[in-house]
Amino acid sequence: MTSRRNRNENRYENRNNNRSESPHHANAIGRHAGARSRTASLMILIVAALVVVLGVAMGVNTLHSQSMDSMGSMRTTEPGTATAPNSSITAPASKSAVPTADPGDIVMGVNGDENTVVLKGEQYLEAGAHASEPTDGILNDRIRTSGSVDTSKPGDYTVTYSVADSSGHVAHTDRTVHVVDSMDKQSGGVPVLMYHYVYSASAAPDHLDANYLLDSKLEEQLNYLSANDFYYPSWQEVAEYVAGTHSLPKRSVVLTFDDGEEGFLHYGIPLLAKYRVPATSFIIASDADASQKVVANANEFVQFQSHSFDMHRAGGTVGHGGRISAMTHAEIVDDLTKSTTIVGTNQAFAYPFGDTTDDARAAAREVGFLCAFTTKYGRANTGDDPMALPRVRVSGDQSLASFEASVQ
Repeated sequence: MTSRRNRNENRYENRNNNRSESPHHANAIGRHAGARSRTASLMILIVAALVVVLGVAMGVNTLHSQSMDSMGSMRTTEPGTATAPNSSITAPASKSAVPTADPGDIVMGVNGDENTVVLKGEQYLEAGAHASEPTDGILNDRIRTSGSVDTSKPGDYTVTYSVADSSGHVAHTDRTVHVVDSMDKQSGGVPVLMYHYVYSASAAPDHLDANYLLDSKLEEQLNYLSANDFYYPSWQEVAEYVAGTHSLPKRSVVLTFDDGEEGFLHYGIPLLAKYRVPATSFIIASDADASQKVVANANEFVQFQSHSFDMHRAGGTVGHGGRISAMTHAEIVDDLTKSTTIVGTNQAFAYPFGDTTDDARAAAREVGFLCAFTTKYGRANTGDDPMALPRVRVSGDQSLASFEASVQ
């Protein structure tokens, strides 16, 4: 029996032999072969087209599946990015999924130093932020805080503050917290500087006294603080430093401006922003435009605190004669509560005329102030009464060298 392979070989040989028998027959075979070749090519093209069509269909199906997957399981990590669960790859998210924040007219800033320093093992003291918007007014109670700080591990941490107004605008600001193994510590107390009024040489008031500081002098002082890398602790940090439970970096200083005077608002605040030096403005809350001052002069580097509601006038019997000494404990509590409602916070308080009594200190504590200040000259030291802290007065006739010595 002839094998299949042999039969095929014989058939192939016979076909070749037949092709060589005559030219006419060879041409006919060539024509048939060409037709078969063209038919085969056409079939190949059709098959290839079908493969492409099927491939596209499968790709669309896969993309649709992935899209549904992302809608169901992707999680937003931060504006502009989205990360799939169990994945370390971060990819851009669609603008419609994570809209870019539009702050509108919101003005927002952190309280204290935007670069907060904490010694390893000590507590991180959250100082919060301040915010306002022309239509909605003060937004402090709407601020949300996110982020965490582990003071057992040195490193840099970010705390983020977010706030939204009634129109849906959203503002964000960050605080960088540096947890350090060691640092040169502040000793001998913290100078809390007491300023009052700021003016320009081109628009000098008719009456000038030691409370008036030329804007060019203020700029010299701010430039000195900025150039020498001073640290600006929050009221929480000052209170815990006084309590002896918190360390501050060397060259710590706090700036305060009493009364919310027009010259300070007009000339002082832009300079604070220029040198990125945070400060507190103590507002007389009974002024007809007190609320407007807080909102109209909102700035990233200025927080507004209480200088009382209606106690900044005479009528008392102690100190400089401020009426606080003629008021009962309940009356003082009521006054201070009104003032904190207007300025939107109760972290710090400056006694009008610097006058204080036992009732006044107890009232300030009851309202929840962290620190309260007299006009007595000196630094805030560990062990001091946080409800009766001294300040370092800055005078208009003070030289830059004298200023430098007062903050060293």
